[in-house]
Amino acid sequence: MAPIQLDATTETSRFTVRSVLSSDFEALRGLEAKLWQDDEAGELCPHYLRLCTEMYSDWCFLALDGDQAVGYVLNFPNGKVNYCATLAVLPEYQKTRVNYLLLRAMVKKLLTEDMEECRFLVEPDNHDARSVHQTLGARVVSEVQDYYRKGDLRLWSVIDKGDLEKLRARYTRLRLVS
Repeated sequence: MAPIQLDATTETSRFTVRSVLSSDFEALRGLEAKLWQDDEAGELCPHYLRLCTEMYSDWCFLALDGDQAVGYVLNFPNGKVNYCATLAVLPEYQKTRVNYLLLRAMVKKLLTEDMEECRFLVEPDNHDARSVHQTLGARVVSEVQDYYRKGDLRLWSVIDKGDLEKLRARYTRLRLVS
């Protein structure tokens, strides 16, 4: 997939989003260390990140500011259902358009592959993430107790085929997909 960039006349033209490469493994590990050092669940296992760079590279996207990795979205398709495992952006880039560009790359992939559903796993009090999911049409469909450890509560939210078709109409109107 070609890098997704905004028009050179916009203020965010310095950002590039592209599919991850095998060589992005260390950049992903560095982002993980910065992003999740204070999180109780902690960093992802390096084996998980290798799966992203080797087996799911066309489903996982990296955001760059020049040569610096500043965010990523990791997806795992299973048939016609995609599991968006992580969308994360360095704090100093969270008020920029990096989140939007990562979501745009993910949605474009969902539409191109004609997926029927996309699932997100999130902590109930992560209102920023839940708000991002809701902008795509996601609805909470279940709670999962003890997901990563005893006492860990997570929510599954879903965008279904109807939501994806609404996104297709919006993205087509904006000429982000054909």
